[in-house]
Amino acid sequence: MIFSAIKRLKTIFEPNPPEATNYHLHLSGARLASKVQLRQLSVLKHRTTAVVAIRMLLYLIFTLTCWSYVGGWVMALWLAFNVMHTLASMKSADDFFNEPSMDKRFHYWKNRTLQMILVSGLSIGFAGFYFMVPDNVIVEMILLAMIVGVTFGSVPLYAIWLPALWIFVPATLLPTILKLVLIYQPSLFIALFWTLILFLIIFYFGVRLNKIYLQGIYRSFEREFLMEQLIFQRQKADYIREASEMAISARTRFFAAANHDLRQPLQAMGIFISILQGQADQQAKPLIDNLSKACNTVATLVDQILIISKLDSKTMKIRPTEVSIRSMFSELANEFTPMAEHKGLTFEVRAEPLMIVTDGLLFERVLRNLIGNAVRYTEHGGILLRAKKTKKNTLVVTVSDSGCGITKEDQAKLFQAYYRGGAGHKSREGFGLGLSIVDKICKLLNIELKLISKVGKGSIFRLEMAIETSVDTTEVQPPVQPNRIFSLEDVNVLLIEDDPLIRESLATLLEGWGAKVRRAEYFDAELAAQLIEEAPVDIIFSDFNLGPSRLTGLQSIFRIRSVLGRKIPAIISTATSRDAIMAQYEEETEGLDFADSAVNLMELPLIVQKPVTPTEINRIIHREIEKK
Repeated sequence: MIFSAIKRLKTIFEPNPPEATNYHLHLSGARLASKVQLRQLSVLKHRTTAVVAIRMLLYLIFTLTCWSYVGGWVMALWLAFNVMHTLASMKSADDFFNEPSMDKRFHYWKNRTLQMILVSGLSIGFAGFYFMVPDNVIVEMILLAMIVGVTFGSVPLYAIWLPALWIFVPATLLPTILKLVLIYQPSLFIALFWTLILFLIIFYFGVRLNKIYLQGIYRSFEREFLMEQLIFQRQKADYIREASEMAISARTRFFAAANHDLRQPLQAMGIFISILQGQADQQAKPLIDNLSKACNTVATLVDQILIISKLDSKTMKIRPTEVSIRSMFSELANEFTPMAEHKGLTFEVRAEPLMIVTDGLLFERVLRNLIGNAVRYTEHGGILLRAKKTKKNTLVVTVSDSGCGITKEDQAKLFQAYYRGGAGHKSREGFGLGLSIVDKICKLLNIELKLISKVGKGSIFRLEMAIETSVDTTEVQPPVQPNRIFSLEDVNVLLIEDDPLIRESLATLLEGWGAKVRRAEYFDAELAAQLIEEAPVDIIFSDFNLGPSRLTGLQSIFRIRSVLGRKIPAIISTATSRDAIMAQYEEETEGLDFADSAVNLMELPLIVQKPVTPTEINRIIHREIEKK
């Protein structure tokens, strides 16, 4: 019974914290109580200086007002004591906030603070008991006003920390009440009754204020906790972002190296296989054809993995240019017509004379992947590639086939990487990357991609894009020329390649087509002098990376044009990314006035990514010579 009453009183005078919050759940009860008391003590110390200064002012007013009535050495000592105590309280507050190890010395400061509060209260209580003069209304009124004012005025301060309030209030009021009882001698019941009422009122408001203060303290803890969590999450996000950027950077460097190191030998293999195909007898020809297919399969896989890695790492840059739809479709027809005819299919192209603004290389890759799939999965009928301008000023390109069609289940997953579907597994060709690349490039170029397919009837891939620049032209549809090999008789080719294997294989290939080839490992002053004195140059065919501390292929082409004083057609066949070449081109041409005719010497060469087939090499050299 007694213990339950004590427990009840404890809950009244030491209220529990407010409802649990996220912050509270992270701290044990003892640790939370310790932090709360430290914060209470800190607030109390912070406000002590102003409060004791105001008290000292009241003591001075009381002393000056009542000196003539009760003055003497006792009042002088009392005033001096309060001055010293006031200064000690201010010094104690400064020492508290300068304490380097507050957690370890908290109990010391807690006890010291309670002692100073007790001494302060007893000092006021002493004044109320000793300076109370019987039958002197002026002194009684002034003294009571000072004591009541100091006591009630201190309630908001000490209510922050209830132990301070429990010590201060009795120390100030009990001596004064005792003196009033001795002077006026009321009945004991009345004296105790009004004393109890006074203390209950003070303690009630003190407890209520304490609850408000505790609410504020816990809310401040929660804000601090949330701020710490916010900072932590932000730091975590920054760390993850930096780690991701580092991973992307490392991945980009890896694939940049792989881009070069894998494409180079594939280029050499393709050229040597092409040379072997021209020299092989009937017995060896099937083996070489199979070897060529295997090489092309590896080259396709390498190319798809590298391009999809760049798309996933967001490192691929868009370089919009004006693109002729008819010219692009003609190139695609030249490439895919022989493949379609070999399977007994028709390949038809219909294109309006339009010019669009987009990244031509990426857009052509989209169409090449779609047409390649159409040829691969169509067994009878044909493929139609069509481009048409709509009334909404958009370009709609469709790739239609009469193949096996795609089921609803496969359509839902068709654009996922490495997903091949039923038809893909049956054909045993492809790697499930082509349509994933198509989807990612379409999103990059803001092209709306749709698929319409019916099993057993065929499929239509529909591409729709805005036409930023649309010009009706009078160009004539270039004739479709299947994979024929053009003669390069009497064409003087300057071949610059630092890899001896590729250099010799390319030279053999070009000479087989009738070209006159001058070989060079890199550009220097000696080569420049030879070009001026000895041989004409009709076209330059160069790699981009020509070894450390050497001019790149792009820089070499610009120097050769400058030395010979004319714009020479040039092709850069490289395993280096197009972005790296364009970055150097922008650096080389920075600040040039492209209105000047002399700047033609700095015209960007045709960039071809390795591995490139011998047929493509023949076609692009012939095309560049024809432009000349």
